[in-house]
Amino acid sequence: MKPRPAPVVSLNILILDEGSPGHCAQSEGIVDLLQRHGLDLRREKLRVRNRLPGLFRGLMRKLIGLPVGWLNEICLRGCCELERQPNTPPDLIVSSGGKSAFASLVLKRRYNAANIFVGVPEPFPDRWFDLILSPVARNFATSYLVSGVIPNSVTPARVAEVGATYWQQGLPAQPCWALLIGGDSKSHRYGEYDWQGLVQGINALSERLGVRWLITTSRRTPERVEALLAERLAPDAVVELVLYNREPRRVMQPFLAAAQRVLVTQDSLTMASEALCSGRPVTLLTPETLRLDRGSFFEEMIEGFPRLPGVERCAMAELTAYAPESTDTQGAVIGLDRLAPELLRSIERLTATRSR
Repeated sequence: MKPRPAPVVSLNILILDEGSPGHCAQSEGIVDLLQRHGLDLRREKLRVRNRLPGLFRGLMRKLIGLPVGWLNEICLRGCCELERQPNTPPDLIVSSGGKSAFASLVLKRRYNAANIFVGVPEPFPDRWFDLILSPVARNFATSYLVSGVIPNSVTPARVAEVGATYWQQGLPAQPCWALLIGGDSKSHRYGEYDWQGLVQGINALSERLGVRWLITTSRRTPERVEALLAERLAPDAVVELVLYNREPRRVMQPFLAAAQRVLVTQDSLTMASEALCSGRPVTLLTPETLRLDRGSFFEEMIEGFPRLPGVERCAMAELTAYAPESTDTQGAVIGLDRLAPELLRSIERLTATRSR
């Protein structure tokens, strides 16, 4: 007699959106992963607006940490504004970003739900969450899984589908590389020396390796850099150049579909993670000036990312001399799907212990 198939797990999932597109994309990336691997779910998104001044957040963490229902509800109203109440009591709450932490804990207790935090929850206690999905390994005080990359919704199949629609007249001739350009951040400062090196490197690699380029800038890219690209890039080296601040177009996934390799400025590990999850090898481009807080989560990410399969790093100013360590564009790369079996087991265990 054949064993009965395991019952399909059906869950109500609540995504808390604190207003940051990057954090919301991480939460949605995890929910997409669960759905892609057979979880029967009904998702709901709820916007949460933080209204607590930073001066009082330490005190609120202590008060809201006490498992007292009426006190939790008063504290939640004092520190957050929910756009509405959940339409359906959630079985699982997924959030990313500290501004959603208060709401995640209180709603978890209110509905006897499980909750997942995507990222590193500090300064909030790890124990506020039943499971942490972190890009880096840490000695968390609760159950955790290490993703290695920043979670997102990009997959090789999705990129291929988007690319087939975009490149209806056929993919560009190979070899073709994509270049995703960000800009200055708190930790990354790009000088004129870096940007000049980028332009010279694009032209030099096109001539030396026969590479043609698919290039897009982003909101953070300075206008002067977009002007430099428009004026100094060799026309024969470029298949498409999207200057986002002049003419915004979302072309990253179509460009990934056509690229053998993806170069990404290191200030945006989100773009780098999406590129890596598309199945393409990634090269991080670093600035001359880098300011990292020692022991910080971001420093761990910056130092650990190049150790992932399929990732290399090159100084932007030295791009002219760059040669990939591996020419195997179909080599091992890292994605989120490898997490699915353990993640599904963790969720099944967490939700099974909670009665409706």
